[in-house]
Amino acid sequence: MLPNDFAPWNTVYFYYSKWKNEGLIEELNEVLRNYIRKKAGKENSPSIGIIDSRSVKTTRLGGRDRGIDGGKKVKGRKQHIITDTMGLLLAVVVHAANIHDSQSAFTVIEELKYRFSRLRKIVADGGYRGDLVEKVKQAFGWTLQVV
Repeated sequence: MLPNDFAPWNTVYFYYSKWKNEGLIEELNEVLRNYIRKKAGKENSPSIGIIDSRSVKTTRLGGRDRGIDGGKKVKGRKQHIITDTMGLLLAVVVHAANIHDSQSAFTVIEELKYRFSRLRKIVADGGYRGDLVEKVKQAFGWTLQVV
């Protein structure tokens, strides 16, 4: 379902897979994020992150990592995302939708380890309460503030 001015889907998928496996997509995101932050007068490394998730329906064929998010009544996957205060991506992890935010958040937060030297606080909604706050503090020294 690519626009007509794109190459055939298998060519596009080949390059996407190649760049993803080589880490190029993540590197491009990092370069663009740093450029935008610098242009806005901010440091490359953010001091605050914001975490949230969203559940996304999958096809009936499904595939790996698929489950039912009982709260949202969605059968599919959950995209767990951490951004800076400008909304720029810091980390993304995709997993089955049936895993609760408070259980899977540590895996997502762990993606930030050793990457952002100024990071001190991560802001989250009520779905992240529980022992996660203390677990993040002990493992990384960061404050997880549930608002």
